[in-house]
Amino acid sequence: MNSFLPSYLFSASILLASTAVAARMPQVADVTVSDLQVGRDGSRLNLAFDMDFSGMPTARNVETRITPVIKAGNDSVRLESVTLAGRNRMIQAERQQRLESDSNRYYCAGKTTTLPYSSSTAWQPWMENADIELVVENLGCCSSRKTIADRGLARLDMGERNFDVDLTYITPVEERVKMRSAKGEAYVDFVVNTTNIRPDYRSNPVELAKIRATIDSIKSDKDTDITTLTITGYASPEGSYTNNERLAKGRTEALSEYVRKLYTFPKGLMKTAWVAEDWAGLRAAVEKSDLAEKSAILKVIDSDLAPDAKDAALKKQFPKDYAIMLAQIYPGLRHSDYTVAYQVRKYTDPAEIAQVFRKNPSKLSLREFFIYAETLDPKSAEYADVLMTAARMYPDDTTANLNAANCAILSGDLNLASQYLSKAGDTPEAAYARGVLAAKEGRYAAAANEFTKAAAGGIDVSAARAALERMTAPAVITL
Repeated sequence: MNSFLPSYLFSASILLASTAVAARMPQVADVTVSDLQVGRDGSRLNLAFDMDFSGMPTARNVETRITPVIKAGNDSVRLESVTLAGRNRMIQAERQQRLESDSNRYYCAGKTTTLPYSSSTAWQPWMENADIELVVENLGCCSSRKTIADRGLARLDMGERNFDVDLTYITPVEERVKMRSAKGEAYVDFVVNTTNIRPDYRSNPVELAKIRATIDSIKSDKDTDITTLTITGYASPEGSYTNNERLAKGRTEALSEYVRKLYTFPKGLMKTAWVAEDWAGLRAAVEKSDLAEKSAILKVIDSDLAPDAKDAALKKQFPKDYAIMLAQIYPGLRHSDYTVAYQVRKYTDPAEIAQVFRKNPSKLSLREFFIYAETLDPKSAEYADVLMTAARMYPDDTTANLNAANCAILSGDLNLASQYLSKAGDTPEAAYARGVLAAKEGRYAAAANEFTKAAAGGIDVSAARAALERMTAPAVITL
């Protein structure tokens, strides 16, 4: 027989060999990834997804290794690999005991079409903005790398997110006239049924000294000028209304005359008033008491009965509690309230304002508090102390509460900020501050609504909206 093949058969063999060599190798596009999950759990970064290899071609002598890689700049970490091996390579791996390892697991190509994947690695700071890629390698004889390709799976955005934006403070309007007042109560004792003051009687030395001390502290201050001194006397409800009115009026005039003799006041500066029976004070005291018949007593006090009829009803219906009231409550209803109204001069020098702030902040206007604050670092504790003190001095002022709320937000005391903002009014600046607070508390929808209100009022909220978008952006962006 002729040992040589016909030329056309030889050509056919070459063609078949060429076709085998040209068979398509697996590619990265042959791996379908679904249900991608990436999360940080303490000190670990976890990755999980499902892989589908049903469209991947197989070859006996090819290993296709699939490896998720986390990388950012020059830093990278390769996670556990999955290798799909053809028949011959699978046998070889089994003989070499390479089927399972900490870094790679083998599966038979063509038989494994879907596979759930999960892996984790130690968290490192550079991973905050890393990319996760899927690297596919085809390994030939002796693990020689035939082809390599990668595909982006996800981009991480796991850096720390803080809602840091500039806050909007309001400059307070200056007071045209700085009026202040000092108030007190004096329990001046009188001999029963009389209206003459005895300065040395019982506790009168102490009580009269309280009035003098209040007046002296204001009168001696070179920055203040007393404009009005008002004394209002009260009597307790027991006994007849007519006599109680006589006592209240007479004792008030007696106390006023006592004070008038101690000072030289312009005519008309001192004013007096009196309340014949302090039923409002009685009601407040009974409300706080633990009297046995408290509810019934309050009904009588709140009734439309005339004063003498009320007193008679209390005495008759609740004799035990009435005795307690006479002993423990009624003495406190016989008092004289005094109010010293005075004008304070204005301050314009920040250094002088600082001195007044340390000694007597009640003398400062809101504008003066703000003048001093503007000389300090807005992020300092001193700055916050000035504006929060202003809010304490003016607890119902919306501007003072707004500025104090901003300081509380900066210091991280969000509960305190919320308390201030509840009294900050409905200005655009207040809406903006509420939006910042909501964003810092993680209430992003509420924050967006507040920023819309602020924008409608003319506040520039572009930076706040950009920061809010950053806060709500996904930590993992699937590619």
